[in-house]
Amino acid sequence: MDRVKRIQLLTDAEISDLYDRPTFTAEEREWYFDITQNERCALENFHNHRTKVYLILQLGYFKAKRQFFNFAFDEVVADTEYILSTYFGKTEQIEFSGKISRDSIRSQKKEILSLFGFRDWLAKDEVELVEKTADLLRYFPKGHSAFRQLLQHLERECIVIPSYRIFQDVFTAAYAIEDNRLKCLLSGIPIYWKKQLTELIEQEEGLNHLNLLRADQKDFQYTAVRFETEKAESIADMYTFAEQFLPTLKLSKNAIRYFADIVEQYAAFRLRRITKHQQWLHALCYVYHRYQQIMDNLIVTFLYHTRAIMDSGKAFAEQEQLKHSNRIVVDFPKLANFLKWFPDRDNTLSHEQLNDAAYQILPKNQFSVLADFLAGNAFDKLGAKWKYFASTSRLISLYLRPIVLAVPFTYHKEESEIANLISLLKIHYGKGKSPAALRIADDLGLTVPKRLLPYLKRNKDDEYLDPHLFEFFVYQKIYHQINRGNLCCNASVSYCDIDHDLINDNLVDNAEEIAQEFGYPKIPVYCSERLDNAMTELDLAWDRTTGNIKEERNPGFKFSNDPKSKTPWRLLYDSSDKREDAFFSKLPKTELADVVVFVGELSGMWREFTHLKDRYIKRVKPQPLALNACILSDAFGFGIGKIAEMCDLEYNTLRSTQEDFVRIETICAANDHVSNFIKAMPIFEIWNLLDEKVLADADGQKIGTSNQTIQSRHSRKFFGKGCGISIYSLVANFVAVNARNLGLNEYEGHCLYDMVYGNKTDIDIGSVTGDNHSLNKLNFVVLDSIDVDYLPSIKNVREASQKLYAINSSKLYAESPFRPVGYINEQLIRSQARGIQRVLLSLILQENTQSHLIRKLNSHTRYARLRSALYEYNKIFRSTHVLNLIDDINLRKAIRTARNRTEAYHQLQSLIRKMYNGIFKGRKVTTNRVSAHAARLVANCIVAYNALILNAVYEKMVEAGVSKNVIEEFARISPIAWRHLFFTGRYSFKKASKASIDVEGMAALIEKHLKEVFWKD
Repeated sequence: MDRVKRIQLLTDAEISDLYDRPTFTAEEREWYFDITQNERCALENFHNHRTKVYLILQLGYFKAKRQFFNFAFDEVVADTEYILSTYFGKTEQIEFSGKISRDSIRSQKKEILSLFGFRDWLAKDEVELVEKTADLLRYFPKGHSAFRQLLQHLERECIVIPSYRIFQDVFTAAYAIEDNRLKCLLSGIPIYWKKQLTELIEQEEGLNHLNLLRADQKDFQYTAVRFETEKAESIADMYTFAEQFLPTLKLSKNAIRYFADIVEQYAAFRLRRITKHQQWLHALCYVYHRYQQIMDNLIVTFLYHTRAIMDSGKAFAEQEQLKHSNRIVVDFPKLANFLKWFPDRDNTLSHEQLNDAAYQILPKNQFSVLADFLAGNAFDKLGAKWKYFASTSRLISLYLRPIVLAVPFTYHKEESEIANLISLLKIHYGKGKSPAALRIADDLGLTVPKRLLPYLKRNKDDEYLDPHLFEFFVYQKIYHQINRGNLCCNASVSYCDIDHDLINDNLVDNAEEIAQEFGYPKIPVYCSERLDNAMTELDLAWDRTTGNIKEERNPGFKFSNDPKSKTPWRLLYDSSDKREDAFFSKLPKTELADVVVFVGELSGMWREFTHLKDRYIKRVKPQPLALNACILSDAFGFGIGKIAEMCDLEYNTLRSTQEDFVRIETICAANDHVSNFIKAMPIFEIWNLLDEKVLADADGQKIGTSNQTIQSRHSRKFFGKGCGISIYSLVANFVAVNARNLGLNEYEGHCLYDMVYGNKTDIDIGSVTGDNHSLNKLNFVVLDSIDVDYLPSIKNVREASQKLYAINSSKLYAESPFRPVGYINEQLIRSQARGIQRVLLSLILQENTQSHLIRKLNSHTRYARLRSALYEYNKIFRSTHVLNLIDDINLRKAIRTARNRTEAYHQLQSLIRKMYNGIFKGRKVTTNRVSAHAARLVANCIVAYNALILNAVYEKMVEAGVSKNVIEEFARISPIAWRHLFFTGRYSFKKASKASIDVEGMAALIEKHLKEVFWKD
């Protein structure tokens, strides 16, 4: 095949990582060159040391990369010396050079393949691999992702991977097959829909339809709501067609999202350059995905306005009640005067004169009020509420009615009263009729409680219900049913039926197989063996904690000396904390652009910035200079236009780089790459706070926004009259391994599982902590199922100790300073074993729905018994954790240190944002997400830079054999420091690319300062 036509799947660095012979460290040599008994038997087939050593070398390299390599002994001197000294007792210098014979190499290759059950690549395999690749492209449309899946397939099939050129040919053929398949299916689209899809991206006068669709809902005001409902109505029919047609293409959700992202990212003129059938495919995927986003926005808006009206009605009723009480207090003396006057009234007065005299003493309208009060009738707050609701008819018609008409609500059961009520309103207003034409009598059989009937009428004698009040009555029911999970919209992501988030019940039968594939062995035995272990742990925690307190073996627990004190006991805390970053202030100042370039080149993070499309593109690799500028502009929040004025790069270069290479996917991948780079440093291990486990912390930071988005919310506490969002970050050993933008209305605890499970770095998080906002009634259970210990920082441990549960009711807790409030209902948990397994499997199998599922399980009333069982299981872990907090001062210290590290990271992130006003300026939710992850990348680069300097010092310490106390003191120096960095100024990126940073020189300065403080020779 012509070289020009071959597709480029990997970068040069990735090709090198895949196909180059591995270079082992000392520890890796011990691991890979460790030979088994079967391998020793294979060695006996070769009679001289030279061939035996070569076989052991090939064995080690095959274990590492499942490939065979052509090498000479001169190229692997260190590995050869290790093998000779380990297996042949050769301590003296023995020099092997050259290679062994070709026959011996072929013979060794057969031996190794036989030992591992592998077979070599054959030419006939290419046809089968092309078919497999074409199938993979339906699920992973990006060549890079499909390539990784293909490597796993070859590993499972025990086939040695072929050359890169063969892979290129395979993917070229597979892409052609997949393109032809899609073209054939897409050609079957009816002409009407072809025209509609084409017109979606065709240029019209002014803005085209696609650009209008891509605009995010700004806020909850009328204009934004109307615009969003108009967008929904304009593509509703097209979405219905896409919903029916896309399954025939047999594309995965991941593939549909990929094609939709291309439309979201690219300008319309670039989409018009691709073939017609590709235009139809991209447009269909985008409409399908965008309509679901719009439904989410509309439902959020409906809940927002309904809740606002209900809250205002409640406030109005309370205010009216207060006025009513004040009037009664004011009119009581008048009533007393009236009662005194009436017996002695002038009998000569006429009836009219008598009334006039009486009403002068006590106004006529106060007679009934005072009579009701004396009769014991309280103020009618419900009536006051509905009086207010009657005054909001305009708000209802402007904000709520269009949403209900646009959103296809469904009830979780086939027949329901609320569904009939919604249908009634949709039919009436869908025909353009006015509210006055909606005549509802109370004898139609509609579900209106009798106690509400008087309030839904303007006057008691009215035959029909007031249409506006009846309409809001329906909207209130919709609001409550959505929150209970009974009413849903399956054209939405966040508010679809919970059964859509849960896997098919039949898959629970394959729980063991699925759990093994994903590496979570607890799930199949979660309500049997794991439950037994958890209950045993709780019982032991009770015995250990109460026993240590009784025997005075708990140095962190102290009883109060005052027997009348309201706090009979308290916990003590270790006062040690991180050292100040004064060490870094001794270093010469370095520009931030230089630091990012230095870390980028050293870690290789630039390779993660791949083009949005992997075919039919002119520029495959980005310019690191332009990437650096785009990252900093996004991190600072002022965009490429501003930084083009402040640097030595052209705007067009920055614009094309931003459009093609900078997106959430690539920035997150770069963050993961830098995180792995830090993790690979030896110093990373001494930052662990728990034995052999990384303790991470999750916390949110509030940051303002200058432009309104659907995610921005007002908060007087954090932003005054402004609005903003929360950046929820997961920090492990000073490294921000994951982050997520949340609205202030979103609860952090619902997203904790997502944050931990979504960690794609090599940093294996064994434990996670967080503040009280990370707590909910499921997190202990769901995190334990994926082998993560949840250790929240509980604000008031004494109060939490009053809500402890125990296993054994026969034990006596009289001598304990705290007693259980109840006992675990083990039978309830075991009775819901299948449902619990279904939930846990759904969490590891579903994409981007974990936080939605956890939110629904926490708040919805459906699956009540299953939820109760999960809550009961959660009590076991929570009680165990509280007891451990009381018993272990070191655990409390570790949690507090992890929390302090996150606060330091927040200070650094805030500093990056505050360089230029410190707010998000994106007009779209996606833009703010890119900006947040860019700030995280810059922060991680600063941590990596500081870690490199500290690591150089640490390696010298180890080499010098310093004491453990000095190492522990050194570990308290935080790599989150910035005194030695320049953040502002005019950026010279071309200069930064040529600049080199002397890490060893920096380390020498730190070392000198340390020796003056605590590193004594």
